[in-house]
Amino acid sequence: MNVICSNVTSRNVTSSNVTLHCGNDIHLLNTASVNTKFDQALVSDDVLWTFTAIVDTWFSLVIAFLGIFGNTLTIVVFKTMGFKDTINITMTTIAFWDLVRVLCGFIHRFYGPLSLLSPPLGRSWQNATYPNINSLQNIATNIAYVIGAYVAMERCLCISFPLRVKSMMTPNNTWLTCIALSAIVLATLFPSLFFLEVKWIKASTFDQPEAKYQFSDFYYTYGQVYIDFYKNFNFLYPLLSLIIMVSSTVVIVYILYKSSAFRGHMINTPLLSKPATKNNSKFSKRDIQVVKMLLLVILTYALVLVPRVTNFFVQFFEPEFSTLRYYNNIARLIVYLILFLDFFNSSSGILIFIYMSSKFRSSLKLIVSIGILRKRLNKNH
Repeated sequence: MNVICSNVTSRNVTSSNVTLHCGNDIHLLNTASVNTKFDQALVSDDVLWTFTAIVDTWFSLVIAFLGIFGNTLTIVVFKTMGFKDTINITMTTIAFWDLVRVLCGFIHRFYGPLSLLSPPLGRSWQNATYPNINSLQNIATNIAYVIGAYVAMERCLCISFPLRVKSMMTPNNTWLTCIALSAIVLATLFPSLFFLEVKWIKASTFDQPEAKYQFSDFYYTYGQVYIDFYKNFNFLYPLLSLIIMVSSTVVIVYILYKSSAFRGHMINTPLLSKPATKNNSKFSKRDIQVVKMLLLVILTYALVLVPRVTNFFVQFFEPEFSTLRYYNNIARLIVYLILFLDFFNSSSGILIFIYMSSKFRSSLKLIVSIGILRKRLNKNH
């Protein structure tokens, strides 16, 4: 969720070493706080600190921890169900990148528990894991949303042109598409992993060395050339994903509504006046149930994308609505809220599958039963 900007300008901003300014994530290198009366009136420093500690550190840590198990179990269940169905392939791909997202979030935010044991250790962990872990999380987030947009478009085409599209959407083609989309997003955002580097310095407040991150040689050499390219793609991926999800959902809902209205008309029509066809609807109950499940997945992704994309547009029209600028506190609070929603979204997939898919539930029960049986057998031996 990083939008890194190379030039920092601000009103009434005092900073000892402002080196990075971001859009939907925060890169701070030895920066002082931003103090404006209006910004403090919106969100005080105390409120921001409390929100950061409770929501961004601890709530996100717990949600990410649960998401690790949830996404791992989701991948195992879909693998057990097999990949003859293209839905299992796309959902497994999304679950994999969601797993990367929550794993990165958990690793980075583990500075919370470590800080309880040793404040300098917690701070060093936070700084040491930030550069690469957060950038990888941002890449995985963009990939997950792009794959989600592909799922929405695929379902829309399957509903609109069922016979023509289903013959093209083979398991091999679906695997190739998911891998290709993941590779494209990864290739365009991968250089961001090299913007920062970790240095160990002697801390002024503690006797032991402390990890700090700073710009790398790669950034000074290629950063100014790549930065605009990176910002544009980091904005376009969520925006295009949201547009595709919303438009595809509207088309799917409209076609399903027409289909249900058609079936209702056929039920209320006298038997002798019904056309002599074997099926009154081109969608089976299973098709409709699958579409409903995928619609719920798509809608959860779209709802999380709305505040993210809105934040981009607000920053575009009001550049001061960002970190280390006039509206620093409220901008940071919104960023932390968006990150928390991202973690919640990437951890909730298994709940949707359990609620909406009977095949997923039965496969999950089978896996759990086998696991319990193996434990009992091991205890007996």
